[in-house]
Amino acid sequence: MRVTTDKMRHLDGQQCFICGRYLLNNTMDDLAYVEIVVGGPRRAKPDRYHLFQCPNCGKIGHKRCWYNHAEKKVGGGIFSAPKGWEMKCPSCGHLIVPLRKEKKDWARAYQIPGHPDEELLEIWVQDVHSYKSGSIIGKIGSVIGGVGAAIGGVLRAVGLASLTPSEKTAVSDAAQRAGKTWSEIAQQVFRLNIPPEQRSQIRDLRCQHCNAPLNPPGQFDTAIVCEHCGTAHLL
Repeated sequence: MRVTTDKMRHLDGQQCFICGRYLLNNTMDDLAYVEIVVGGPRRAKPDRYHLFQCPNCGKIGHKRCWYNHAEKKVGGGIFSAPKGWEMKCPSCGHLIVPLRKEKKDWARAYQIPGHPDEELLEIWVQDVHSYKSGSIIGKIGSVIGGVGAAIGGVLRAVGLASLTPSEKTAVSDAAQRAGKTWSEIAQQVFRLNIPPEQRSQIRDLRCQHCNAPLNPPGQFDTAIVCEHCGTAHLL
C-alpha cells in the first residue's frame, strides 16, 4: 500500500526499531527490486522501499532490516546442512515465517513469505522528498525561563554554497555528529541569530524544515544538523 505525502506525517519522526534510522530515511540497500525472468537484477522504478510491521507487537522496521536481521538459519552444524530459514520478530520473538528450505536473494525481488509487498507500507522516495520539501517552516520551539515561548525574528534561510569556510567546517562537523555525510546535507541552511545571552536558556530546538527535535548543541558547537532530513542550522 503506497503511503502518499498527505499520510506521511503519521510516520514522520518514527524510527525503525531494528536499525534505529528514521522510517522516512533510506539507503540504496533498502530499495525494492522487481522480479524478471531473464537478465540481471533490476530495481523497481520509481525508487521505492517497504516497511513491515510485526503482526504481534506492532513494531515497524524497514523491510531490508527484517531481511538482514530477522531471517535466521535453523539447525545445521559442522557436519550437517541447515534445516532451512525462518523469520522471528527481533523484539517479541513472534514466529512470522515458519521454517522453509530456501531464502530468496534480495536482488531477486525478495518478499516476506506470506506477506507480499502489496500488503506492506510502500514508500516512494520521490514522495518523501516532496513531503520534506513541502514542510511548513515553523519557529523554534523553546522553553525560556521555564515558560513555553517561541523566539521570533531570528531565522534566516541561506544557501549551503554561500557559507564561509569556517561555517562549512562547523556544518561538516555537525553532520558527522548526526551520522550524515556532506552530500546528505540539505541545500537550505537556517541561520539562527540567537543572542549569546539567550542560547544557554534554550532547552529544546526543532528542525526548521521537518520539525523533528534537534540534539542540544555542545558548549562550543556552532552548528546542528537534523538527523531526520539533513538540514543544517547555524548558531
